Amino acid sequence: MTGEEVSAYRQALKYAEDMSKLFGEEKAKRKELEEANQRLLAEIAERKRAETELRRSEERLKAIFETAQDCVYMKDRDIRYTHVNPAMANLLQMPVSEILGKTDESLYGLDAARHLRHSDLRVLQGETIEEEHTRLIRGAPTTFLETKAPLHDQSGDIVGICGMARNITDRARRKLPTDEPPMEYPSRPMKETLTKAKLVALQDSIVLLLGESGSGKDFMARYIHDNSPRSSGPFFTVNCASVAPELAESELFGHEQGAFTGARARKRGLLELAEGGTLFLNEIGELSPRLQAKLLTFLDTRSFARVGAERNITVNARLIVATNRDLEKEVSEGRFRSDLFHRINVLSIRVPALRERTVDIPVLVGQITRQLEKDLQLVSKPVFDEEVMERLKTYHWPGNVRELRNMLERALILSGGGRIPVASLGLDQARTEWSYFTDFPHGRSLNDVTRDLKRALVSEALRRCGGSPTRAADLLGISRNSLNHYMKSLGVRE
Repeated sequence: MTGEEVSAYRQALKYAEDMSKLFGEEKAKRKELEEANQRLLAEIAERKRAETELRRSEERLKAIFETAQDCVYMKDRDIRYTHVNPAMANLLQMPVSEILGKTDESLYGLDAARHLRHSDLRVLQGETIEEEHTRLIRGAPTTFLETKAPLHDQSGDIVGICGMARNITDRARRKLPTDEPPMEYPSRPMKETLTKAKLVALQDSIVLLLGESGSGKDFMARYIHDNSPRSSGPFFTVNCASVAPELAESELFGHEQGAFTGARARKRGLLELAEGGTLFLNEIGELSPRLQAKLLTFLDTRSFARVGAERNITVNARLIVATNRDLEKEVSEGRFRSDLFHRINVLSIRVPALRERTVDIPVLVGQITRQLEKDLQLVSKPVFDEEVMERLKTYHWPGNVRELRNMLERALILSGGGRIPVASLGLDQARTEWSYFTDFPHGRSLNDVTRDLKRALVSEALRRCGGSPTRAADLLGISRNSLNHYMKSLGVRE
């Protein structure tokens, strides 16, 4: 081959190689393009599937939101409504468009809005709140069980509130106390006590109720709650003496699932259930030292941890406590914490014994018998004549109002209603001498029992002498100064 032919051959070979390389690159590019197209098609299909699923999810949520019987709503950080469901609009009897952008003050009034705003601000700080609260809806008191939780954006910042409220008005009415409180008691001791209770009710401090067993400390606690700004919230009561020590902490503070044997589920304690309302702890002197310490921590911080929990819960609940013990003596003898005593002894009220206000007996009899009529389903309306009332007024009532109620219930059962004879009361008409009854002093010292006996004797002497301290001192065989000392130290009024 000539040189020109060799050169031409080489050029042709190089061209073939270049074309082969170019073809290979084009083939690779086509393959890469095909793979990219496949990925794009898969992404488009996945996006369409996700959009379809999202649309279905939104439709389901919308259906739940619109068909839910409970009120469902959302608020922004300015605590204005941004979303409400038809159930809430129907309850308020307002179009949804008129609710959006409004605040609770314009919907429920200033008093209810003040409480709702306080809880809303806590939710905007990250808390989840479940509470029972009553507010006026079209002029009628309506009770809701309401849960509020913070709304977060994609960055995790809190941007609003999501709430759900269930109307439990009928259930709340069934939980109301069955005793019908009278509007007014005629006795001076009770008038003074209720006047003080009304003043105390306006404050949010803890209240200590003192008085003998059965004197009506539970009624006084409810009276304070009903006359307080928290009256629209729940009222719970527990007798610390009736709760087993091993269960008392769970009863008050709740527990987590698995906290102890038998704790199969999380339980909210009474303090948590009393959110926005009042918890009445009767016989607080019966609490163990451990629970006294935990209660003191709650009073100082307004927070506590459920049994078995690691995180504290903040609760906005008012405490009213009561005891028939001499707590100062309990402190000096080491049975009650000194710091807790000073913490609860901020506002104290002594509930007078029934023997100190016997002129209230006709009012109490009417109140109690009206309720017993319903409970016993009596056919005939009970009638108490003057003789019966006089016998009730002259009795010394060691068991106080509780004993009066038990006596009236026995009389109504034995008589079946109608005119109530004196004999059915269980009082011995032939016996005019005074007597005093007491149970064996479980958990109480001999000094406690003798102190109650002295108080009863002084009160009876004053009653027999028409309230005259001079004559009562002569009757008891002591000086007038000694009687004054006993009256002051025992808390007996003329």
